[in-house]
Amino acid sequence: MYTNLKIFTSRFATLSEEEIEALLAIFNPKPIKRLDHLFTEGSIVKELYFINEGVMRGYYVKDGKEITTNFYFGPTMMTDISTIRKEIPTLLNIQALKTCDCLAANFAELEALAEQYPNINEVFFKFMEHLYMFGFMLQLTFIYDTPQERYIKLFSERPKVIAEIPQHYIASYLGIKPETLSRIRKRIM
Repeated sequence: MYTNLKIFTSRFATLSEEEIEALLAIFNPKPIKRLDHLFTEGSIVKELYFINEGVMRGYYVKDGKEITTNFYFGPTMMTDISTIRKEIPTLLNIQALKTCDCLAANFAELEALAEQYPNINEVFFKFMEHLYMFGFMLQLTFIYDTPQERYIKLFSERPKVIAEIPQHYIASYLGIKPETLSRIRKRIM
């Protein structure tokens, strides 16, 4: 499990053995069963999560309706950074769509490591930059693209979503009704 974390962090910066050991030492196993939640609305989130294997879905609930905002395929990291920074309960729900092997690290401990080791700081700065770019591009697609164009982009850029995620969650993620997604799929297939 820790091997994937080493590989994942190497995508953003090169860590020395000492830095890797220090980083791995703050992560603890946190398995999540299929359909269980990593955290739910109202929780106080204080951890950064590394999803080693599995698939998770992020969603919000508005007026009793679930609105899917992202899918997390291992290996990746995730948390609700705004909740950690503001020290308020989260509005986000993170649910395992498949059984997930996760690791969790206290965010305050991670920040202390980042102050001590500049390369660890670089890993997380570049990862946050990556997340910002992803969110920005997603925002642009909702401004400029039609639902059909959003589906085609999703199909080409994130084929695992199309292959592994139930259609009703994909429709929610694209901001459309399942029936609209069915019509789009029929038109382009």
